[in-house]
Amino acid sequence: MTITRRTLIAGAGAGLGTLAFASAAQAQAAGASFMSFSFAEEANRALVQKLVDDFSARGSAMQVIGSAWGDMQRNVMLRQRSRQLPTAVQISERWLPSFAGMPEIMNLDEAVGRPALEAAIEPNVLNVGRHEGRQLALPMATGSIGMIANREVLQRAGVERVPVTIAELRTALLAVRDRIPNSVPMAMATKNPNSIPLDVLIWVWAHGGRVIDDAGKVVVDDPRTVAAFEFMTQLMRDRLIAPEIDRPDSRRLFGQGATGFYIDAPQARTFARTFSGRGEAFDAVLQPMAIPVADSSIPPVAMAWGNMVIFFRTGDAARDALAGRFAQYLISDEVQATFPPALSALPVTRAARNSPAVANDPYFSAWARATGQVRLHEIGVWSNAPELSVILSEETQAALLGQKTVAQAIAAMKPRLEASMQRRA
Repeated sequence: MTITRRTLIAGAGAGLGTLAFASAAQAQAAGASFMSFSFAEEANRALVQKLVDDFSARGSAMQVIGSAWGDMQRNVMLRQRSRQLPTAVQISERWLPSFAGMPEIMNLDEAVGRPALEAAIEPNVLNVGRHEGRQLALPMATGSIGMIANREVLQRAGVERVPVTIAELRTALLAVRDRIPNSVPMAMATKNPNSIPLDVLIWVWAHGGRVIDDAGKVVVDDPRTVAAFEFMTQLMRDRLIAPEIDRPDSRRLFGQGATGFYIDAPQARTFARTFSGRGEAFDAVLQPMAIPVADSSIPPVAMAWGNMVIFFRTGDAARDALAGRFAQYLISDEVQATFPPALSALPVTRAARNSPAVANDPYFSAWARATGQVRLHEIGVWSNAPELSVILSEETQAALLGQKTVAQAIAAMKPRLEASMQRRA
């Protein structure tokens, strides 16, 4: 059954009973804002502006604020201290534990209504935004983080097929380095503590290791994890990855034909279209691929990914009710059928996922085939994730830059991670 905006509003129950306001009441909600990292991205700025403009045209004024992805968590905390929290904030799914303790955060089970949420969104998708029994975040776009190859670069380097194993990947990277001048064979994130852990975890998993297990035990000295760090540091020594690379750099290098591989979410397509200057014609260059693994006993693993939105109470009834309307709007058919696919991400509602535009998209189908097992970010699930990310990033950079051996970096990293986990407990 197609879930329409009218159906969602009708089914929301008492939580939506105060959402019909006269213009005077809506005027009291002036100053409502949506803080978005997609708005800070050149490729997506116009999409977010249209999203907010269309909502505002319905009589609920909303402004959009851009904040770079890497600065988002810090900026939200600073706004909390100055009592200038935005109405809504776009977050990465792994940040939710860090925000869950904020007293201003809305429980969407109350602000929107559990029946309306469950009517629109599959439980496995909806529950990504659930924390300790409360629906604190609204999924807006979803997918996984995996690897993508540039077919043109591989062809120029003489690489005939997408690598399946770590050994094959290394051979392909050497070919790119030697045959394509001024290239970064694999644009691994090596600069930002918000980006480095993602790439590190994926390569650790590709070797069969872990950094922190499900029980919260630090296992970074596991031989398989050590092997992953040896692999990454060898890549740097052989100039197969480069220092000072962040995710935005990786996306530009990929679109400009200067890298063969990098790790990203499905939205890689949108960035590639923009940075190549070739638009949809560049889609033929994109090759979603499974993460190469150390040996056949290790299944390819991707990381769960999603853009979610959290909402904050301000004490102003009209503005808080506007937040509920904005949540409704984000999961309406009109938004879900257009906005996530424009980001090259999967929509979160049943109706939009089953639409022909999504179900028959060859890029989404190729991404799904390449995904393999999906795991949660094993750093991001903990409330002390920002500190854990800094520790992992600092010691990884020390090893990559040759300031420490892998053994020294692991020896320094483990007690730092353990101390952070003990403080969290």
